[in-house]
Amino acid sequence: MPTEVTVAHLKARLSHYLRAAQQGEEVLIKNRQIPVARLLPVEKPPAKRLLTIPPAGSLKELDRLAVRRPRKLKPGDVDRALAWVRRERLLDRES
Repeated sequence: MPTEVTVAHLKARLSHYLRAAQQGEEVLIKNRQIPVARLLPVEKPPAKRLLTIPPAGSLKELDRLAVRRPRKLKPGDVDRALAWVRRERLLDRES
């Protein structure tokens, strides 16, 4: 049987009822003796939303790939461009 509590009492002792729900107890919340909500424990922890995948190779290895490269792009240009962007971001944070 769930624990019944009024809205005012819930507001006053919210941490207590959150711990009870975390331990598996159901809490029935009433407003003037009318049930309005239930506080239930989470069945399982939520899954991670994003997975990080380690890089397959470095940017220098990308320069060595035998792919069609834009005409004016030379090996090392990508590394230099990223270093420049990172430097600009660092300077923005410091100011």
